[in-house]
Amino acid sequence: MKIDSPRFGTLDVAPDRVIEFPLGLPGFEDLRRFSVFHPETPADPVYFILQSVDDPAVAFHIADPGRFGFGYEIHLSDQEAATIALADPADAAVAVLLIRDGGPLRANLDAPLVINTRSRLALQYLSGRIVSRHRRVVATAKAPAAIGTYSQAVQAGGTIYLAGQIGLDPATMQMVAGIDGQIVRVFENLKAVAEAAGATLNDAVKFTIYLTDLADFARVNEVMARYVAEPYPARAAVGVKELPRGALVEADAILVLG
Repeated sequence: MKIDSPRFGTLDVAPDRVIEFPLGLPGFEDLRRFSVFHPETPADPVYFILQSVDDPAVAFHIADPGRFGFGYEIHLSDQEAATIALADPADAAVAVLLIRDGGPLRANLDAPLVINTRSRLALQYLSGRIVSRHRRVVATAKAPAAIGTYSQAVQAGGTIYLAGQIGLDPATMQMVAGIDGQIVRVFENLKAVAEAAGATLNDAVKFTIYLTDLADFARVNEVMARYVAEPYPARAAVGVKELPRGALVEADAILVLG
């Protein structure tokens, strides 16, 4: 079966990728069948597409709640368990819908989807209780590998702490030339780590910039405006004597999801 989605083009629907919501989704109760896709083909996609089989114009983004540092303890009633034919709790998988409210995609953590992986029946659980906020290490080959006793980023609950990035090219692990090139590379590296965590730099609430020459701060302003949108995050700028690998600039960031 093929679906001509106005958002994602022609999609091939495999029977084993179709999920049925016997009760529909709030606001879309008449749409029962959805197929799961991901926009590209990475080994570990950041999010998936939940595409309606009945109405090609309706699609949602979904993701593993673990990407946002959350876990759930789901207690289905007997009626809810019967609705998705769930006999063994081990067959249940949980996903969260991603919503866009004028900004980047954010997780609707209050209403997770519970999917029976055996029957491929599902429902939206409107009484979800978050029971754990755990630490998760984030790593990506699209940013320089950690060269010390640290991680590229660590997520604790809905907060992501990005380690400081300097102007290293992740492909060569060599410093790019000049202050302008290093500033761009720093923000490209931060962007790559943020995306690996399922976020964007627009989720940043705080940046700290370190410069060996504060006269270069105007250049940081110019480049940073390409990577973050208003309302801008908080920021600090610090003049330092030197930085690792002879870098001219370094930056770290704190991101908050949800």
